[in-house]
Amino acid sequence: MCLRLVLGKIVLEFERGVRVLFSKPAENIAFIISTPLWLAFFILTLRGYGVIKLSSVDLQLFLWVAYAFSLYTTWLWAFGHGIMDEGYDGVLEYILAGGEDLLTHFIGWGLSLVTYELMDLVVIAGSFAILFNTRVSLINPPLLALSLVLVTLELLFISVIYSMLVIKLRSNWVITNIIQFILPTLGGLIPGEVNNYVEAINKYSPIAYPVILMRESALGINEINVSITTQLAYSLFTILALGALAWVIVDITTARLRRSGQLSLY
Repeated sequence: MCLRLVLGKIVLEFERGVRVLFSKPAENIAFIISTPLWLAFFILTLRGYGVIKLSSVDLQLFLWVAYAFSLYTTWLWAFGHGIMDEGYDGVLEYILAGGEDLLTHFIGWGLSLVTYELMDLVVIAGSFAILFNTRVSLINPPLLALSLVLVTLELLFISVIYSMLVIKLRSNWVITNIIQFILPTLGGLIPGEVNNYVEAINKYSPIAYPVILMRESALGINEINVSITTQLAYSLFTILALGALAWVIVDITTARLRRSGQLSLY
């Protein structure tokens, strides 16, 4: 009964988040237009360095790297900063005053960003089809769907931890600068095909596995020479650990709010 109640609240937050996302058509249109423009700039940069022609495998790698980058951007900057804005504006205090749990609110609202994830994939795939004449390669669609679920959960919990740390430490720029350099390196954003150092980092960084699984399911290339079963096991363990850490940090933040009566940075 308790689990059903929590799931019901998560679904309610999810529906509310979807309505909020689609209540801002101008932002959605800007989001759709920005990706092709970014890719066009990327092409011009490559040509400026003399790279005129890329193999089909290279193009597929670029496609999934671009998608992974968009996922990190969506979750850390859109979702993570959205939580911080709620902290600034007193929304989190209002939620707690209504007897709701902050983590339930974060999970439900965060899952609504799955709509952005799907829009990202459609726009990036369409952009590559138009600009590079490259169609999306899907070697293992079920594994791709599972990897997207894993990436979503991992980035959701990382974003919650990130935003809570910023609110707790009152240091937006310090935490952001650390995160924006560490996560792309340790989070599997750079393919292991780049060099042996990147391959080693991807192999021994557990938070990289969901993103690597996403590329491997699309391209059929095992870039770190670790079995799919092992990668799935590490991914699930990492997500459970991040979820537990997020729960602890949110619980500490909630206790601080109830003790001091103030959560926002100001």
